[in-house]
Amino acid sequence: MTNFRTITTILLMSLALLAVAQKPQPPPPDYFPLRVGDWWKYRSTTADGKQSEFTIKVLNDEKQADGGNRYLVETLTTFQPIHDWYSKPSGWVLMHRIAYPKNEALKADYQPVKQYLKNPLSVGSSWEWKGKGMMGVDIEESSQVTGSEVVEVPAGKFQAMKVETKVIQGGTPVTKIYWFANWVGMVKSMTDTGSVKSTTELLDYSFKKNR
Repeated sequence: MTNFRTITTILLMSLALLAVAQKPQPPPPDYFPLRVGDWWKYRSTTADGKQSEFTIKVLNDEKQADGGNRYLVETLTTFQPIHDWYSKPSGWVLMHRIAYPKNEALKADYQPVKQYLKNPLSVGSSWEWKGKGMMGVDIEESSQVTGSEVVEVPAGKFQAMKVETKVIQGGTPVTKIYWFANWVGMVKSMTDTGSVKSTTELLDYSFKKNR
């Protein structure tokens, strides 16, 4: 009887371990997902109530000599599209280039490559970047993850990491606050240039039903 109980216990433990092994594991943390074909739709509202909408879409990715991928992301506004190129080496989201396809003169390679976002994000982490952007304008950025908050926007309710960024662009100070949700990306942002204040919220995104 003792042997039977022992064998039964071992079998049950084996089945439990097998069930755990077969259970789908969540993907690793990613606060800036870039999958070709995915899109995010946003609405921006200024302090005086003016609204505009835009859509961000990942158009393609290209394998680089170092083995990494370079992602082309298009922002469709009511004025003209904007193209940005990103890469995602371990622990980072880097921004390489920006261009306005309808105006060949409006393009720039960030020098040095811009450290846009740590990924994954953790409370208390910080980073800085200093370089040149469009038209050779000097840019300084200092970012810090200040906490984790529940953010509710038209696309839903998210547990998001809050990133505060201080920018000096061409001598003009700008404050930007972002909220990034794991496996979703940016769900909200606020920009304050002193004379202009705006809030941007996520309206919808292509992979929402897969969450």
